[in-house]
Amino acid sequence: MKMFKKSMSIILAVLMLLASFSLASFAADEVTVSLRIEGIDKCLYYDDVTVEAGSSVYDVILKADEKEESLSVTSTPSLYGAYISAVNGIAAGSYTTLKWDGWSFMVNSVSPEVGVSSYTVKDGDVIVFYYADPWNTGMQYPIINTDKLSDGIVSFSSIDTVYDENWNAVEKECAITDYTLVWGYNGKTVEITPDENGVCKIPYKYLTIGEHTVQIEKYDEKTSLPTVLRYAPDFSVSIGFFDGLMAFFKMIIEIFTSFAK
Repeated sequence: MKMFKKSMSIILAVLMLLASFSLASFAADEVTVSLRIEGIDKCLYYDDVTVEAGSSVYDVILKADEKEESLSVTSTPSLYGAYISAVNGIAAGSYTTLKWDGWSFMVNSVSPEVGVSSYTVKDGDVIVFYYADPWNTGMQYPIINTDKLSDGIVSFSSIDTVYDENWNAVEKECAITDYTLVWGYNGKTVEITPDENGVCKIPYKYLTIGEHTVQIEKYDEKTSLPTVLRYAPDFSVSIGFFDGLMAFFKMIIEIFTSFAK
C-alpha cells in the first residue's frame, strides 16, 4: 500500500509538472499589447490586442482592424516592408505640399528606427500609432507638470531635438505653448488657454476632489495637422482630499475678495 501511494504521488507530481509546462507553453504562444491609434483630431482606436508571439506592430494593427468595424486600414508594400498608408481614409501625404505627413508609431514612448512590419512586439508593450508631419510642422510629446496642481497650475514640456550654433543635434526639454488644455471635472469638460509661457491656471471651482481627465491639443495653423501628440482618452490626474479642500477655501476667498472690490 505504501509503495502504491508513493507511486501515485510520483505520477501526480509528474502530471502537474507536465500541465504547468503545457500552460507555460500555451501562454508563450500569445502576447497582449495596448494599441492606441490617433487620427488628426481624435482617437480612432484604444484597446488591448492579443496576437501570436513574434508578431509585429503591423500584425497588431491588422488584428485591431479585423475585430473593430469602425477601423479601415490600408497598407502598401515598400522597400522597408509593409507600410500603413491610410487609416479610416486619412491617407499619408494628403495634407501638405511636401507630402511628408503620414503615419508614425511609438512603442513604450520610444520611436523605433524600423518600420511597423519589422518591430516585434512583446507582452505588455504600449503602442501609439499616430498621424503627423514631424519633418515640417513638427511633433511634440507632452510631459505634464503637476507640481503646483493644488494651486491650479498645470504646464507641459517636451524633450525636443534642437540644433546648436554648429548644427549639432541636442536633446532639450522645451515648454509647450499655444495649446488648448481640455480639463475634465465631474463628468464635464472645460477648455483652458495657457499664458504666453505655456502655463495654465485652472479655476479653483474645477479642482474638485478625485480623478480629472486631461487632454492637450495643438494644431498647425496652415495644415490643421496635430503638432502635439494627444494623451490617451483615459489619461487623468488625481486631486486628493486635502488639495481639493484647499482649492475650495481659495475659491471662497476669491469670491469674497471680488465682492470687496
